[in-house]
Amino acid sequence: MSSNSSHIRQPPLVKFYDPAIAAPDYQGRTLSAILAWNDRKLESSHDYIQVVFPLPEGSAYTWSVPIIDKATFDAFRARPELRARLRESFIRILSFYGFELQQSNDSPKVVRGPHFSNAARNWVRRFDHNHLRITRIIRSLRVLGLEAEAAAFYDALREVYESYKGHIGQKSMKFWTRAISRPLHLAPDLDSDESEGEDFLYDHDEKMAEADDGTSTTGKDSGNSAVEENTGSSAAERNRGP
Repeated sequence: MSSNSSHIRQPPLVKFYDPAIAAPDYQGRTLSAILAWNDRKLESSHDYIQVVFPLPEGSAYTWSVPIIDKATFDAFRARPELRARLRESFIRILSFYGFELQQSNDSPKVVRGPHFSNAARNWVRRFDHNHLRITRIIRSLRVLGLEAEAAAFYDALREVYESYKGHIGQKSMKFWTRAISRPLHLAPDLDSDESEGEDFLYDHDEKMAEADDGTSTTGKDSGNSAVEENTGSSAAERNRGP
């Protein structure tokens, strides 16, 4: 089979993120082009975030963007070069929000950068569209295999939430907590833990639960309300369990 045929068979998001292909998105933009935008353009443009940080769920605002299907999920989980490019996207959006990514004992850590105060003016407030973007970013990172980076981002956000009392609403923090703590098959915007998500994500959650303790604990009726209410615990503390 020719390399061209192989490229054609790959999902759109994989071709977009594959550094050997660098296919443009539905608007004709490559990932490198988007990551080179300045902060003003990242703020004012509203149709790139869905491609750079895709979800298994469709967007209510942009119907043309591809979503994470099983083939895309499997590709990102299997191919480190795709996750490396996703990490570059994460580093760029962290800078937009005033953060930096560091390594601490071989684990990622998100810290405030020297320009945090200026960047925070753009999103550290009670109502802002960037809060929705942040929920998307956390979930996208987790689904596509950068769980540690997602957890580090959440912990940094929680610290900002606590230190800027009253500047970020509890509802935003609730959705960020859902995005980092729920099983992958449950989207953050679902109010019921009994809702059904994508089968391939449910199967993944089941396998992860079985690997953790030898039993299945992520059934579609599993509860997460206690976790969602506890917005003061770090991702590491929550993941340790009882």
